[in-house]
Amino acid sequence: MRSEEGMKRYSRTRMTATASKPAKRHIRIRWQWLLLAALLLAVLGMGIWLLAQAHHVSTTQLLHNEEQYYFTDSKYKGIKSKFVRRQSATEQVVLEYPITGQEPIDQVTAEAIDRDDASFRQLATNGSQFPQPMTETSSYQVTHHDDKTLSLVVTTRQDTLGAHPVSITHFWTFDKTTGRVVTLRDIAGGSDQALDAIIARAKTALAESIQQQKKPEVALDEFVNEAVLSHFVAVDANTIAWPFGQGAILPSSYGDVTVRVPIADVAAHLQNATAKSIFNVPEPPKPKSAPRPAPPAAQPSASANCAAGKCVALTFDDGPGAHTNRLLDMLDQREVKATFFVLGSQAQKQPGVLRRMQASGHHIGNHSWGHPDLTRLDAAQVQRELVNTNSVIQQATGQSPTLARPPYGAVNNDVLAQLAQAGLASVLWSVDTRDWADRDSQIVCHRAVTGARAGAIILMHDIHATSVDAVPCIIDGLTKQGYTLVTVPQLLGQTTPGAMYTSG
Repeated sequence: MRSEEGMKRYSRTRMTATASKPAKRHIRIRWQWLLLAALLLAVLGMGIWLLAQAHHVSTTQLLHNEEQYYFTDSKYKGIKSKFVRRQSATEQVVLEYPITGQEPIDQVTAEAIDRDDASFRQLATNGSQFPQPMTETSSYQVTHHDDKTLSLVVTTRQDTLGAHPVSITHFWTFDKTTGRVVTLRDIAGGSDQALDAIIARAKTALAESIQQQKKPEVALDEFVNEAVLSHFVAVDANTIAWPFGQGAILPSSYGDVTVRVPIADVAAHLQNATAKSIFNVPEPPKPKSAPRPAPPAAQPSASANCAAGKCVALTFDDGPGAHTNRLLDMLDQREVKATFFVLGSQAQKQPGVLRRMQASGHHIGNHSWGHPDLTRLDAAQVQRELVNTNSVIQQATGQSPTLARPPYGAVNNDVLAQLAQAGLASVLWSVDTRDWADRDSQIVCHRAVTGARAGAIILMHDIHATSVDAVPCIIDGLTKQGYTLVTVPQLLGQTTPGAMYTSG
């Protein structure tokens, strides 16, 4: 049995232990709440930190406009696209770079895109006052791609919140074996004559495109040159093209302009390995063993006694063109003879038109090969312009011309000396209808008829539809005034090589 003292001690211990249980339970609950509160505070703190970080990233991108980029496969075999994106309060940009895996090619295209983008970024930086961001997008198109050659076009469009968005186009044809840009001079075989002929054909194509769109005529000779046409693309194996952006070579109101020239039209000037590695260049026709006998030249009518009567010569430059056969129909119907100063580059493509001119009694003169300002060429270049055109006319008609009209009427003593060497007299004009400037048949007719005097040489161009449309009015107006319409040789009689004539 336990003693009384022991029982008392046991009882006190039991009571103390029993009394301490609620206190311990209270302490455990308090620590649980504290842990929960600490956890909540930690979660809240983490959320605040994440929001602050998000705000910091957003603010950094807004202020510093950091670029984001990624790569994707393009639709062109072996070529990837690198996309660069930027977005802020002042700009929204998506740039697409072609990645061919050939460093020289990728560098050329990237530098062009980066130059345009640098100009845009400067405008965007200064455009913070606008309520909306400026936008810029660039993309590329491959027009020709084989084992040897790559042709591509890069187009960048920028809306800087001005009057009109800007369209900038770059285009190249690359030699894939070297990564080098192939130029127009390369495919012309380095020949100035071939280069001039291709440029002349491109000008004609551009002029025809402007006419088809019923846009005002533009003086193309002022800015369509080797520098402008140096880069090109192959649309296919049979077409060379220059896809100019808005405002690149014509006023912005003309929009984007693509100049296309069939390879067949300039094949004679592409007879070299470089051109044939890109295009399907047909072989030139073999020269005939003997020239076609010339039909007898039509004699002046009995009424065409210009020494005693009133004679006027109608002359047409720059053809043969799309409207020349229609003009010949008009002249045949009215039994009127005219003089055609033809371009060698055009005559080569339409020898049948020259033979028709000759058979109808018209006179054919030399207007150079590619319509350059002869006063800006050296003697050898002038000779090529004249002699090559003479050769084409000789091959088509069997007769070599004796008259020439220097383009723009640009003549000096050096040019006259070269004309004399080529056996040509220089024929200018006394009445300029300015038909190239005013595409109005009534205005052209009025200038020709009112400006005419006995012995007048009237300047027109058979490459313009409105000029051809004016011819019946001109013939009727001059014949009513008692004029006889004749060729320049009929008007001038015997001419001297190297001499210059402006009227009879």
